[in-house]
Amino acid sequence: MLAVFCLADQVVAQEVEYQEDEVKAAFIYHFATFVQWPETSRSNEVFAIAVLGADGVASELEQFLPGRAIQGRPMEVRRLRGVDELQDEAVIFIGAGESFRLPELVPKVEDRPMLVVTEASGALKDGSMINFQVVDRRVRFEISLTAAERAGLELSSRLLSAAMFVDTTSAVAPAAGVIYASGDTSSLHR
Repeated sequence: MLAVFCLADQVVAQEVEYQEDEVKAAFIYHFATFVQWPETSRSNEVFAIAVLGADGVASELEQFLPGRAIQGRPMEVRRLRGVDELQDEAVIFIGAGESFRLPELVPKVEDRPMLVVTEASGALKDGSMINFQVVDRRVRFEISLTAAERAGLELSSRLLSAAMFVDTTSAVAPAAGVIYASGDTSSLHR
């Protein structure tokens, strides 16, 4: 499964857009295989990936997914015109064409066990779980462990180790206060 991660390092992403879309589609499929989904999300017959604002990636997924399954469930792609069309998809890919709306879109899916994948600079701070970046003409990705945990998703350590950056800064709730001890431990200060 990690072969796709190695393949991405060899693909020159900006020379041909088709190649970049193909790599992103393969990544999206493999991301889903490295997620432990909550029991409640396993009840649906089809494992669906929603795509919003990225027709090229949707086309590649339509070619890539036939015959593949996750958790024994056949896979399909659903092209969306808006996030209000979401149904029971397990993954949503929000393309660059909709990146300006991320602060509006992500809160609409935060209450679902749905993997949110994006391709916008700074998308992790807007709630994306996995965000594509093109670095040195290669498709790479960064992860927000915090956003995934909020959705009840557990990401494999193998996926985390393949990421170029993993944001864990707020994965653990900050302490209510910090206690400092001076030379005299009988007087503690907050």
